[in-house]
Amino acid sequence: MKKVQKAFWGFGIVSAIAVACYLTRMYTAGNFAISSDNQDWGGFGSYIAGIVAPAASLLAAYMVYIAVSSTGHELKLTLTREAIERLDNQLELQLNQPFYNDCHGDGYLGLPLKTVITDLSNKNIQANETSQVIFLALLHNFAILTNSIRHYIDLSNEIPTTQKNDNWLGDLEKFYWVSKYLGTCNRMIKIVGQEAFNAKISVEQLNSFEIVMRGKQMA
Repeated sequence: MKKVQKAFWGFGIVSAIAVACYLTRMYTAGNFAISSDNQDWGGFGSYIAGIVAPAASLLAAYMVYIAVSSTGHELKLTLTREAIERLDNQLELQLNQPFYNDCHGDGYLGLPLKTVITDLSNKNIQANETSQVIFLALLHNFAILTNSIRHYIDLSNEIPTTQKNDNWLGDLEKFYWVSKYLGTCNRMIKIVGQEAFNAKISVEQLNSFEIVMRGKQMA
């Protein structure tokens, strides 16, 4: 929005300078009164059109560029949000689905996966290699989710605005995901270990997880 305002201000300044130069030229030529000759006004119109028309063409081209850029930005936001929602739905489904692996005995067969995660993190049962593989894979999916969220926040912060928003939209987005998944993620990291979690995901994904879930400041 500020770029558009600056463009219109620039166009207005160019037009004002063109008129001022023409009037100054008339004044220095000794023409102090407003002319009633149509030819004089025709010359004035040609002079202004010759200067303002190219500036207006540049302004129109710039406005088209802004419109195309804005449309592309909105499309990126929409596609990213749709991808986040699909992954969120899948993760929520996984956490609530029955646990059918017998690695922790028959007592946990059919219980929601979140219940197994809670009991493991509370050391009511001991984690084993099988459960660690399961939770590392799930944590990897959460790392993909948080990486997507960080990119969405970056795109949101680039939305044109006339007012400084202090990144409140990004903070609101992070608060939602922290309140929804941080507790579960911390429990799984406690089960598998921070080092195993760090080794499972990429540096970018780890950075995104720290930013979205743990409040690390964006660089």
